[in-house]
Amino acid sequence: MRNKLFVLMSLLVMASMLLTACGQQPATQAAPTAAASTAASESAAEPTKAPEAAAPVSAVEFKNPDTITYITGAGEPETLDPAWTYETAGSTTELNIYEGLTFFKREKTDEFIPALATDWKTSDDGLTWTFNIRKGVKFHEGGTLEPHDVAYTAQRAFLQGRIDGWQWIVYEAFYGPDMAMAGIKDFAAAFSAPAGAKEPPKFETLKPEQLVKVCEDVKTKIVADDDAGTVTYHFKQPVPWMLALTSQQFLGGILDKEWMAENGDWDGDCKTWTKYADPSAENTILFKKANGTGPYKLDHWTPGEEIVLTANENYWRTEPMWEGGPSGVASIKRVVIKNVDEWGTRLSMLQAGDADEIYTPPQYRKELEPFAKQTCGTDESSCKDDKADGFLTYFRKLPMPAITPGQFNWQMNVEGGNPYIGSGKLDGNGIPANFFSDIHIRKAFSACFDYDAMVKDALAGEGVQAQGPIPQGMMGYLKDQAPLNKFDTATCEAEFKKADLDGDGKAAGEDDDDIWSKGFYMQIAYNTGNDTRRMAAEILKAGIESVNPKFTVAVLAMPWPVLLESRRQGKLPIYVGGWVEDYHDPHNWVNPFLYSQGAYGRIVNMTADYKKKYDDIIISGAKANGVEARTPIYESIQKMAQEDAVDIWMYQQMEGFPFQSWIKGFYFNPAYGNPEYGWIYSLSKVAPK
Repeated sequence: MRNKLFVLMSLLVMASMLLTACGQQPATQAAPTAAASTAASESAAEPTKAPEAAAPVSAVEFKNPDTITYITGAGEPETLDPAWTYETAGSTTELNIYEGLTFFKREKTDEFIPALATDWKTSDDGLTWTFNIRKGVKFHEGGTLEPHDVAYTAQRAFLQGRIDGWQWIVYEAFYGPDMAMAGIKDFAAAFSAPAGAKEPPKFETLKPEQLVKVCEDVKTKIVADDDAGTVTYHFKQPVPWMLALTSQQFLGGILDKEWMAENGDWDGDCKTWTKYADPSAENTILFKKANGTGPYKLDHWTPGEEIVLTANENYWRTEPMWEGGPSGVASIKRVVIKNVDEWGTRLSMLQAGDADEIYTPPQYRKELEPFAKQTCGTDESSCKDDKADGFLTYFRKLPMPAITPGQFNWQMNVEGGNPYIGSGKLDGNGIPANFFSDIHIRKAFSACFDYDAMVKDALAGEGVQAQGPIPQGMMGYLKDQAPLNKFDTATCEAEFKKADLDGDGKAAGEDDDDIWSKGFYMQIAYNTGNDTRRMAAEILKAGIESVNPKFTVAVLAMPWPVLLESRRQGKLPIYVGGWVEDYHDPHNWVNPFLYSQGAYGRIVNMTADYKKKYDDIIISGAKANGVEARTPIYESIQKMAQEDAVDIWMYQQMEGFPFQSWIKGFYFNPAYGNPEYGWIYSLSKVAPK
């Protein structure tokens, strides 16, 4: 049995492991054998080393005074269509281009200011919201904002409803928790189901008149009155987080209806909406184009190279957003966002003045401490002087509402082959498709993950072990209880021996034909450039392989869009990936992670008995009113998710952002997705004296 020291030494050996079998098209690659995986690990290249000496501030050249350059490192967007995007690389970029009816009040996630609406009112029962739409606002391409544009945007997004998109939020809000479907096709089928039907019809069997009715009903929920200058929303139940939705793309990201139709998108006709339903990321006109009202316009996006934004010279704001806040045309005229996977390269760019901010995973943050002129908390008012010859304003230990698990797929998709599970059999060279349906396998994996090493070493202490799907400090978090899952290789071994993957009624530890004797090979995926997730995968690999020499795990780096598509296809057996909240409520954590139609729950693909158990309690939580009624429900879900080892609940990390000291005006708002470039409008670039 290997201890933590072995795990940490393994991390050093495997620091930049990239299997030669990875490729750029994992859906078609051949699965390497266990022996090939081991050889690839042993021959992995060393990471590029970062510069050794700190440069004094006088040596960092102030470049491009009108441009801010962000060097990200964990992937680029899948698309720039706000209706399609449900990941932070895309949504953060879009937040600078598009606007909603409201916006967050500076760093607050629960206070809001007017944006494209001047004011609003709600009915006494909370079911009807009416917004007065701002006049005189121009889209980047010249059109004038009108109420029908706002209604069209929400209707288009609702009906586009790609699988595993964010639309479950609005399906639920307008039609109730039972209708929080994974995509528009599931929604339309459920909407069209006869009363009392045990199963909804297939989308493909719906008649044209049924499909038209879906669209027409959606239009009754979101109603524009151009003459009155209003848009009204009619909900099934109160939506306490409504203004968070209108401040983001969920009920924001307002589009110009006429421009969209002229460029070949849906024109609002209920007879044609299905032509635009559930498209691929590339198959919308907004994949690499944009036309919003925000402070920045899209100049170009060249995938694999850069995203460039330019200031909107006709931006409508003439008054400060808040006291001391920005107004008028953006101070910084040009924004460049580049994705660079390698840490040493990013750091070199920062030291040379070629980057104004770089993506910095927790394990690298101490390397930047010698460069800090100031160290700050959530905004500049908290900054403390550090080193006179430093060149960074360094924001540290920021409380990001994000949970990262190792996400199991209980019933993997093997149609057309699956390279991530080797042979796909219980023969020592793969795993069967239902591998994680066995609770003992899931518990073994959970016990073989070294949570302390993750927090202390991979996160450098800037985070905590996740207790379950609900983050620390939120309703449902079990405040007085430690996480149930602990690193214990003896427990890991015992759980593997209890498994019965061949279904013969004999525990694997006593069965020559089962997992303990046969061994296995599989791959764990993470997104390329996210070194924190890489280290999590490697910690898990080291723990699993330590209990049985016949167990072989390969750590697979995948480009972010490729990983997301492979996940949607249900191919990945396990991957390390996290969730950042859409709105601040436990329902926005348990639904995505555990609901059978949830963004991740659909991919977990639990067995039918587990699906029913979690669906029933999640719906009951959504329908309950008041803290007293809701708290015990979410506490039960938090406990169940640990006991059932639905996923490996790995960690909740803090954030850190190193800015060149010439960048001013940053404040931390976790609702921005990637907060370092979520609202560039508030920033300025001031030459050092």
